[in-house]
Amino acid sequence: MSVGEQRVRAEAGRGVPNPFAALRQRDFRYVWSSEMLHLWAHEMENLVLAWFILNDTGSPLQVGLIGATRFSGTLLAPLYGAIVDRFDRRKVQIFARVMSTVLASVLMTLVLTDVFVAWHAFVIVGLGSLIQMLGILANQALSADTVSKSQLNNAMGLNRATTDLARITGSLLGGGLMSALGLGPAYIGVVTLYFAATIAASLISRRPKRADSEDTGSHGSARPGYFAQIAEGVSYVRERSILVGLLFFAFLIEFTTFPLVNELMTVMGKELFGADETGVGVMRAVASGGALLGALLTGAYPGISNPSRLLLITVTIWHLLTIPLVLDMSLGAALPLLFVWGIFAGASFVALMVGLLQMTHVRLRGRVMGLRVLAIYGLPLGLLMGGWIAEEFGARTMIGVHGFVGLGLTLVAAAVWPVLWRGAGPLDDAVSTDPVGRAR
Repeated sequence: MSVGEQRVRAEAGRGVPNPFAALRQRDFRYVWSSEMLHLWAHEMENLVLAWFILNDTGSPLQVGLIGATRFSGTLLAPLYGAIVDRFDRRKVQIFARVMSTVLASVLMTLVLTDVFVAWHAFVIVGLGSLIQMLGILANQALSADTVSKSQLNNAMGLNRATTDLARITGSLLGGGLMSALGLGPAYIGVVTLYFAATIAASLISRRPKRADSEDTGSHGSARPGYFAQIAEGVSYVRERSILVGLLFFAFLIEFTTFPLVNELMTVMGKELFGADETGVGVMRAVASGGALLGALLTGAYPGISNPSRLLLITVTIWHLLTIPLVLDMSLGAALPLLFVWGIFAGASFVALMVGLLQMTHVRLRGRVMGLRVLAIYGLPLGLLMGGWIAEEFGARTMIGVHGFVGLGLTLVAAAVWPVLWRGAGPLDDAVSTDPVGRAR
């Protein structure tokens, strides 16, 4: 055991909060670095393309549609989960990073040669969504593989913090470059970051395939096909009501709250506060800063004893904080509210991920998280709904509908799945992993 591992375990035993403890593991550092660089590029791309589409078409609905297009690959998430469980997760991640770089390079070329039009963005973004979902699953599985069970909570907190840190830096950098230099230089920055993420992924250690993730048949027979693997994962979830409830919340928060911090933030900022692209970047950065703090605070302690109960509490408060955004206020008054709103967003995400991973056997992590990724389909639905409501009735009505619908469905879920409040004990079939990903 390394000195770093000994220090991590000693701190966990004393209950010393350390939000960065998992970064002492070499492989997790590279997993984390690759994801952060990739998300910086992705968030820059989101803001740049949303602003371009809004100015080019003048339609909030088109902004919602470009955001929805990013998640068309979610329908393949169960298959991707089987792929992640079957193949070397490091190689899967590198492949996803390379393809993201290639697609962004194509779009950059179109921009620099002055032939870029709106439909190009929809085509490239649609293709990129197929790769994005595979990369998300590979990253989640690799994150769990490269830390010990006692560090899982910390790693999930850092992963969520990575997403929000990327929103802060990516939004500010993307908005600043777009405003100061134009679309071309902004996209050069996007491609550069995607390439750096590929390099970081390639530095993850080459490790043999884990024995516990082998999907072989009895008596050494050939492992089952992809559809059989997917069916196994679905059956596993159906037999555990707490997983069903957690996956419902994965869909709910994507449908009601995440659209407001993605492309619809552009509509909200421009219509309610008269913000330009830099101002929208500041709004997203402030909300993401709150989420960063919420994720770090939630992940700072050695473990969460009842993550599903924590999820119920944080999601309820999150939706309650959405509703005051409909009030007539200045941008300066809205920013503190967005920051607190973000704190509960970060805490909710960490509670959700810890709950799912704690209640899932390591051999099925890819497939269960594939179903969780499928729940991301709530985001494009929420973007389309919100874009239509904003176009027909205004941004204030859009915000109010998202907040009240989410609050009502949270209360319904608490009644339908009472196990979420009670919590569930450790799985009898769960296995922990050590920092190099071997079952023990």
